[in-house]
Amino acid sequence: MWAPSEPIPRINTASGARGWRNRHGRYRLVGTVCGACEAVHFPARRICPSCRSADLAEKPLSRTGKVVCAAEDHSPLVGHGGRPVRPFAIIELDNGPSVLAELVDVRTVTPGQRVELVIRKWRRESNGLYEYGYKFRELP
Repeated sequence: MWAPSEPIPRINTASGARGWRNRHGRYRLVGTVCGACEAVHFPARRICPSCRSADLAEKPLSRTGKVVCAAEDHSPLVGHGGRPVRPFAIIELDNGPSVLAELVDVRTVTPGQRVELVIRKWRRESNGLYEYGYKFRELP
């Protein structure tokens, strides 16, 4: 099996400015709602992709939803921990759009299953800091 002769450098670096700009969407699941066509978007947009209006306002999205479809990733990513299998799902939120997210603390994943948002560690950045974000777990 081929292996690199030296460590592969990390290409992403933590950015305080990027983290500050994305904090609402990453930790509180805040999207935008269009004032013209009332479409709800996540992640937040500056221009509505549906009608091209710039009349957008922040909208807190639901922290619960249901699984639409699910899949498993069997390729571990560098910096994302040593878990060999990571379940992902498209989740239709109760009051808004659908989001793609990793599932945690689940035994089996089935369409229609109710889930809730949790904040968990995403990865370790190249500067040694951990990046946190949203994942979903099944409701009891």
